[in-house]
Amino acid sequence: MIAIDPRTKVILLLITAAFSALIPNGIYTIVWTALIAILGALLGEYVRTLRAAAVFAALWMFIIFILPHLSGVMHTSFLVWLGLIFKCYPCCMIAEIMIATTQIGEFMAAMAKWKVPRNIVIPIAIMFRYFPTVKEDWNHIKDAMALRGISLSPWYFAKNPESVIDALYLPILVTASKTADELTASAITRGIENPKMRTSRLDIRIRLIDHVVIAIFVVTLIMALVLSTGGKV
Repeated sequence: MIAIDPRTKVILLLITAAFSALIPNGIYTIVWTALIAILGALLGEYVRTLRAAAVFAALWMFIIFILPHLSGVMHTSFLVWLGLIFKCYPCCMIAEIMIATTQIGEFMAAMAKWKVPRNIVIPIAIMFRYFPTVKEDWNHIKDAMALRGISLSPWYFAKNPESVIDALYLPILVTASKTADELTASAITRGIENPKMRTSRLDIRIRLIDHVVIAIFVVTLIMALVLSTGGKV
């Protein structure tokens, strides 16, 4: 298992965004997703990476074995939808790994070394805290619904839309608003608005492994760009 700098993860996310914008879907997307999966496994996110790779493989198998048998509007709709999915999937996959393997303190310290303005860093840091908290609240709401015999299945929603809305959407809105207020109060208490330079006990620095990982992604991007354009870059 390896550990890389949060700044390296941001750079890899930007490289992946460039890949999605410049390289057409196809074998290149499979190779890039496999590269991200290897990185996620090396960072210790085995289950998360395996799940994301399995979903990607299932969608790709759908294109190979099922999509050719469809026709008309259904074929076109699935083709366009899956095309957008495969364009966004590598970015979403590496972003999920980045969030799962980066602590807020590490991210803040790394952005401070880059001298990123605080009005950019603070919203991103709060976002890092916000989504895991909302996910935890979502699990609690699902457990409470199960105790009351309320299901999230489409069939149950079609039969009892009012009960699902009352038991699901209203608690989510309330807990989301409450979570936002609590995170804001917590950030202010920790002095996040202090304009002075923050110190950190974390050893945040670019190491050899960071250069190696960035080089692998850059070389792969260049090779995919050259091959996909037939050498006319």
